[in-house]
Amino acid sequence: MTYVPLFPLAMIGGLIVQVFVSRFDKSKLIDRETVIRIQGFSLDFLIVSAIATVSLQVIGEYLVPFLILAAGGIMWNVIGFFVFGPRMLPDYWLERAVGDFGQSTGVTATGLMLIRVADPEMKSPAVEGFGYKQLVFEPFLGGGLVTALSAPLVFMWGPWPFLIFSSVMLLIGLLAGLLYFGKRKPKYD
Repeated sequence: MTYVPLFPLAMIGGLIVQVFVSRFDKSKLIDRETVIRIQGFSLDFLIVSAIATVSLQVIGEYLVPFLILAAGGIMWNVIGFFVFGPRMLPDYWLERAVGDFGQSTGVTATGLMLIRVADPEMKSPAVEGFGYKQLVFEPFLGGGLVTALSAPLVFMWGPWPFLIFSSVMLLIGLLAGLLYFGKRKPKYD
């Protein structure tokens, strides 16, 4: 658990607080507009903090492997955005896919920042959908259990079993997205 970052746990804590407030705040003492302003400030602070923690020395030391991985990752993310995004996200696909693109190419804060750029007035359900997705994604993949256990599992079993497991999970995700979610009709115009 020492390798599991605080962010997924903070999201679970936020969900618990939201459920508690929704159930017991009958007088509506918590103002949604104020919470949205706090959310915006916190998001800006998170983005600046994430950018400030990038180590240029480490990138310079491993420049060639970094460039190879970056090129492969960018190609996969562009394919995911333009090919899978419109097919898996039937409503507001651009606003929703740009958040996943940003998260995949950087961190969660990058995804949230790109959603704000694509939908500055937050008229689409992209931010809320992204947040709900994070409740499932972050505890396992986005720096969660699978991410924390990946190095020990690769060390114990070798890279091939973990690559096969990851490929099977990718295939399941693609098939679920294309065959189940891709067949849904858009709810919004």
